[in-house]
Amino acid sequence: MKFAGILVLLAVAVLVAAEQVTYRDYKVYKLEFITREQQAQLKRWEDVEGVDFWDRAGHRVMIHPELQQTFEKFLVANKIAHEVIIQDVEATIEAERRYDQEYKKSKAALGRSTVDFVHFWRTQEIYDYMDGLAASYPNLVSVEVIGYSRENREIKSITITSSNGQVSGSKPVIFIDGGVHAREWAGIMSVVYLIHELVEHNSEYQDMMGSDWVIVPVANPDGYEFSHTSNRMWRKNRFPSSILCTGIDLNRNFAYMWSSGSNLCSDTYPGTEPASEPETQALVSLMNRYRNNLSLYLAVHTYGNMILYPFGYAWPFIPVSNAAEHIAMGEKAKAAVLAAGGPSYVVGNSAEILYTAFGASDDYALGLGGFTYGFTLELTGGGSQGFDLPASQIQNVAHATFQIFRSMSNDI
Repeated sequence: MKFAGILVLLAVAVLVAAEQVTYRDYKVYKLEFITREQQAQLKRWEDVEGVDFWDRAGHRVMIHPELQQTFEKFLVANKIAHEVIIQDVEATIEAERRYDQEYKKSKAALGRSTVDFVHFWRTQEIYDYMDGLAASYPNLVSVEVIGYSRENREIKSITITSSNGQVSGSKPVIFIDGGVHAREWAGIMSVVYLIHELVEHNSEYQDMMGSDWVIVPVANPDGYEFSHTSNRMWRKNRFPSSILCTGIDLNRNFAYMWSSGSNLCSDTYPGTEPASEPETQALVSLMNRYRNNLSLYLAVHTYGNMILYPFGYAWPFIPVSNAAEHIAMGEKAKAAVLAAGGPSYVVGNSAEILYTAFGASDDYALGLGGFTYGFTLELTGGGSQGFDLPASQIQNVAHATFQIFRSMSNDI
C-alpha cells in the first residue's frame, strides 16, 4: 500500500518554504477498546504513506482520503470499534492559523510582551525569554547553547538553581526536554510554563528548589519551525534521509537498545546508527556533564494523558529494577493533577500500556544515562479539535503538567 504520488507531492511541498502541506479531506478516526491482537494488526499500518498515528496508544489515526475506504474495511474486518472525530484536518489547522494571526495583530496593537500562555511561542520567542531571565535573575538562571541542529539552529538549555545559576554538584539534577517530536507544541509550552513559574514566581516554589533543574525546552528546533511554516504534522528532525524523504525520529535515535529501520520515509525512522543526530548528541552530552548527580529524567510529549516508565523496548516488558518506586511516584503525580482539577492520567510501563519502541530517550536515561528515575509524559491533546491543543487551552494543560513536575521533584 505505497502511494508514490503522495510522496512526490509532499516532497515538492516541503521544498518550497512558503508553501504549506495541506491535509484537506484527511480524516481522523478514534479507535476504541483495542486489544493486543488488534494492536498488532494496526501496527501493519504504521509505515503506510498517508497514515499517521496521532497518539502512542494508536487510538487516533489520521488517514489520507485515498486510503479511507480501505482503512474502514480493515477496522470492520478486525472488529475495531471506531468513529470519525475529524472530517477535515485542514479545517482545524486553518482555524489554528487564523487564531495565531489574530493574536499577532492584537499583540502588536497592545504592545504586549511575550510572556503569556494564550499562543504557541516560536523558537526565537522562547530563546529570547530564556536569555531575558538569565539577565534578570543571574543568581538563579543560566542559559547556554548546548549544540546545533542539522540546519545549524541553536539548541539552548536553561539551568535553574539556587546555586548562582550553576549546577551545585551537591543536589539532585532534574533533567527535562520538550519538543523532541516537532508537532507536539503543547509539550513545549508546558515546559516553558515550568520555567516561568520556577523563575518569576520562585518564592512560591521553594519546595522545588531542593534540586537543580536542567531544561531543554526545544530539543528539535528545525522540526519545530518546520511544523509552523510548512507542515503542521511534522514529527522528525530535518535530516535528508533520501531524495524524497526527510527526517529521523529523535525518540528512536538514542543508543540504548537502538534498532535499525529500512523505511526511510517512516515517521519512526531511527537513522543509520545510534545517536547519529546532532540533536540527540546535544542532549546526551548535557546529561553526561552532570552524570554524578542525575536523579530524574522527564521527556515531555503529547498526547494521551499518560505517565510512562521504562523500559519500553521489549514485550513481555522488562521493567526497571525500581519499578515500584516509579509507580508510586507516578500515582502521586496523578493524584496531584486530579486535585488541581486536571484530567486522570494512566500510570504504567510504556510497553505494557502501549507498544514496544527501540532507542527511546527514557530507556536511554535509565539504561545508560545514569538517572535513577525516568518517565515519558504524554500530556493532554486536542481531543476532537485537532492534533494538539487549541491555544486557548495551553494555560490549563500547562498548569496541570506543572503539578506533575512539582510532585515528582518533591519525591526526589
